[in-house]
Amino acid sequence: MRRAFLLAVLVGACAGPASRALDELAVVDSLYVDPVSMEPFSGEVVRYFDIDRSKVQMSGSLREGVWDGELVVYHPNGRVRYMGSFTGGDRCGPWIENADSVPTENAYEDLVREVESMGLYPPCDGSS
Repeated sequence: MRRAFLLAVLVGACAGPASRALDELAVVDSLYVDPVSMEPFSGEVVRYFDIDRSKVQMSGSLREGVWDGELVVYHPNGRVRYMGSFTGGDRCGPWIENADSVPTENAYEDLVREVESMGLYPPCDGSS
């Protein structure tokens, strides 16, 4: 019994924090901060659609209050609106944008749209 308890404590300690709702954070001088401690927030964040709080509108990561890591924004139907990465608040690497919420009937046309909408930024430095 004691081993099971210790294992549960260790697993819980290593699991890391769960995602935090982005709208729970405050923005101060362009930094996302914890509204209680006023310290820049680091961790996973998520935003839900106002019209359906069960659907994720956006998910990403913040480090010291700025975007760092992958960011994904969704259309209400679940299709990716755009996605890419940040390093220290700056876009990096490839970014894809799907302005249309509904894919075409043709996979080739979808691929062409995706390539045409791709933005290329300086490579990510690997710290995210």
